Amino acid sequence: MASRKELEDRFQRTHTIQGKILAVCILLAVGITLVSLIISYYTEVNSYTKITKSYLTQYIEFADQSFDTMIEEARKISLSISVSNEIIYPVLSNDEISEVSYDRFRQKRRVANFLSGLMTQKEYIEDILIVTANGSIYQAGEELIVRKDLKEEDMQRALKSDKARIIYDKNKNSVFYCWPLYYRNERRATGIIKLNYAFLISVYNMEPLNTSTVIISFPQDVLFYSNKKREQEALDILEAMSGKENDSGYIDILGEKQYYLRNQSDTGFMSIAVLIPYSVLSKDAQNLKYKFIIIGICAVSVSVFCSILISKKLCENLKRLSYSMEEIRQGSLEVRMSISTKDEIGIVADTFNRMMDQIAKLMVEIKEKEKLKKEAEQKFLDAQIEPHFLYNSINSIQYVAHMRGESEIETVSTALSELFRSVLSNKKDFITLWEEKEYIDNYILIERFKYTKNFELIWDVEEELWGYQIPKLLLQPIVENALIHGIADKEGGIINAKVYSDTDTVIIKIMDNGKGIARKKLQELQENINKNQGARFRRVGIANVFERIKLIFGEEYGGNIYSYQNAFTCVELKLPLNVEEYL
Repeated sequence: MASRKELEDRFQRTHTIQGKILAVCILLAVGITLVSLIISYYTEVNSYTKITKSYLTQYIEFADQSFDTMIEEARKISLSISVSNEIIYPVLSNDEISEVSYDRFRQKRRVANFLSGLMTQKEYIEDILIVTANGSIYQAGEELIVRKDLKEEDMQRALKSDKARIIYDKNKNSVFYCWPLYYRNERRATGIIKLNYAFLISVYNMEPLNTSTVIISFPQDVLFYSNKKREQEALDILEAMSGKENDSGYIDILGEKQYYLRNQSDTGFMSIAVLIPYSVLSKDAQNLKYKFIIIGICAVSVSVFCSILISKKLCENLKRLSYSMEEIRQGSLEVRMSISTKDEIGIVADTFNRMMDQIAKLMVEIKEKEKLKKEAEQKFLDAQIEPHFLYNSINSIQYVAHMRGESEIETVSTALSELFRSVLSNKKDFITLWEEKEYIDNYILIERFKYTKNFELIWDVEEELWGYQIPKLLLQPIVENALIHGIADKEGGIINAKVYSDTDTVIIKIMDNGKGIARKKLQELQENINKNQGARFRRVGIANVFERIKLIFGEEYGGNIYSYQNAFTCVELKLPLNVEEYL
């Protein structure tokens, strides 16, 4: 017999329930944990993205507002200059004063002070100029502007402008806000506010935006500012964004996913485009990813540990049951389980113990039956000579009767010999109705020698039922009972055997016209038959006939007895028509 260690090793080599439960628990735990972490991660990513996008949008709007405020302030200064009757109108009306006169000096001094006051505490303004039609220059800044400077391209563009506008020269990074000055509906001069380009763009270099791409452009995609090193790259971005209908959304540029914002300045001079890399938006979420990974590893570890504990606890008793069954397979029938839990495993263990007790009991019974079988076989071998002795004895009687001319004795002995030979030599459990009739006819022939009263056996059988199969010697006990207890003492007794089919059943009625049975005794008899006690019919076996039918064909088949005192007795049997399935 295998040792417990060998059984445990064998158990470990198989696909155990614990392993399956552990695998399922781990898969469920890991799956649920991963799904939860993924959902939580992407939820947090979206949340961080929205928050970051919201903050960046606010910063961009703030920068745009600051830029627009500076441009708006420049516009207001231009209006203040245009409507200054006391300071500016004399310049426009007395343009013919000599450049070197004292009056011109005083006038320039007064205009310069006025313009300097307008740009006080405005760091984004470098200078304010008024250039008359004949080339006179009035300025507030310390850096002197002379007529030669007016010939520069950016100055020429400003002087030729017939409306208020911003002039930008990308080669010099100079920014002018210029407007024409009129006196009595005649253009006499041009106002120019020179803006500090570096200060203007500094509002877009604040901390949240320095990791983004900022592009400021004038109409016709004139590039005003971009924190991209290459101008063409900024222009390509503007072209890619021009195909977008919405002013915000995601766009793939240079193989990278980015979020874009597009805004038109309130002043109407320019438009601002900002590209924010998706990696910047999701930066905090990416940092959160590592926290989620750590949480996931911890959760999976705890899940695996709990799964191992639970599966081990659940399968501990199953292992014990498996070991016990293995020991039984090895031949030990004394094994019993000592599991007292009230769960399904406890029920299985209890059933297992009861099953083993039943097996032990059956083993004892089998051994006893084997012993009885051997004894019966020995008795059978010893009795083999008895039928031959019986046949030979009957044949001797038949021979002596024939020699002495005793015809009745010869007839009876012949019938008895045929009856014994037929019954003992036919080993089949089912015989035809015709064969049963022959048994009964031989029996009646013998009984006629015994009784002095005349009686008659009448067969009333549907022709096609003579080949119907019935259990051997099913009718003989009933006919015998009718003869002995019914018509034995009556002259002219009749036994009628009627056989017919009714739908899917075969009805057999054995009726005699004998003395019958009193009602009380009949009732008692029927109750005893139902209890399989047989009463006075125990010896002849009518109760056994009914029980035989039920055992072979089922409870819906069987028999019944009908009788009336001093009139008749009828035994009715009910059998299935399709008897082949029971053979």
